[in-house]
Amino acid sequence: MLDELFIRGGPVLYVLFFITLLIFYILIDKYNFLLLNSKDWLNNQLSKFKEEFPPESTDFKIVDRVLLSSTTREFNSNIKILQGLISMCPMIGLLGTVYGMIEVFEVLSFLGTGNPRAMSSGVAMATIPTMSGMVITLFGLYFYQDINGRIENLSKDFKLSLKSEGYKL
Repeated sequence: MLDELFIRGGPVLYVLFFITLLIFYILIDKYNFLLLNSKDWLNNQLSKFKEEFPPESTDFKIVDRVLLSSTTREFNSNIKILQGLISMCPMIGLLGTVYGMIEVFEVLSFLGTGNPRAMSSGVAMATIPTMSGMVITLFGLYFYQDINGRIENLSKDFKLSLKSEGYKL
């Protein structure tokens, strides 16, 4: 079933499949970090920061420049790559549309307009990659927004924990 879809969709589907694998890898990595490792990582970062900069003698500028910027950088690692890959999927799907239409025009040039069955493979090659690119984008955008919401919540919680540790924000 899947192999038939790849044959009918043309070579652009292989590119979309590869990009989808990259997107899933980044999503799994981010969810693994955010759901399983982020609390321990944040506690570790806070304890290292407390040793070097005690709360009673540390200005907010130092907290912001050193601790908050490093946590933000770690939370947002690979987010731009994920966003770029998700944004590429509809464009690559449209590339599949162009490729499929070229196939249709080649059939038309050899057989004329009297053979709709021969043109159907080109039409399928034109529509399947477009649909695939849009579906991948829809799912990717949902998880991208979910990850961004989780990052925001973790950042807010971390700032509140800094206040409870005695840092003035």
